[in-house]
Amino acid sequence: MSTRTTGVGYLHCILLLALIVSGWQPVDRQTWLIENILILIGAMAVWCSRQHFYWSRRSWIMVIAFLCLHEVGTHFTYPQVPYNEAIHLISGMDLNAAFGWERNQYDRFVHLAYGLLFSLPLREIVSQKCELKGAWASLIAWSLVLSTSMLYELMEWLGAAYVGGGDSAFVGAQGDFWDAQKDMAVAAAGSLVVLMCRGHALRDKVLALRGRLTAN
Repeated sequence: MSTRTTGVGYLHCILLLALIVSGWQPVDRQTWLIENILILIGAMAVWCSRQHFYWSRRSWIMVIAFLCLHEVGTHFTYPQVPYNEAIHLISGMDLNAAFGWERNQYDRFVHLAYGLLFSLPLREIVSQKCELKGAWASLIAWSLVLSTSMLYELMEWLGAAYVGGGDSAFVGAQGDFWDAQKDMAVAAAGSLVVLMCRGHALRDKVLALRGRLTAN
């Protein structure tokens, strides 16, 4: 195993532990099973393609961090994750009251985390397999975040329509008519922030290297 992937096995163990813990007496067993189908499909896809592509350690950390956040949502169901109670217990702050939130915002936070944490792993795939660099690689990675967010929202719609009996509560919309659009928007915004920061950091490194070469 290369130094870029050293310790990845431990990260896999963390994810497995999170999966086991989340599956221990979840609030809704059916929801837990449905929410983890994509995790199973993704794990199988990564396993089957391991000879052709393998993420760096940084990308694995970001991916597994996101999946652990997702497992919290699968255990409690997204509309019932007690993040506000947890924050109040730790800091005494009522986050919902401070921001005037009337709904549980955990699902929105996880969609934001998807953009923040999956953009660089997706960009890594684009860079390695498509041999794209710079702004083009970032643009394709951002497009992938947008398109996969859309596909997820379509799956939620189909699930609500044909499994949940047409009830929007099945997908945790919490009565928000624009829930799908807002979820995609925060994912796109998070992705854009990360990719722009990466671009600026890379540009600064190039300018610093150019300055040292000029000085020599």
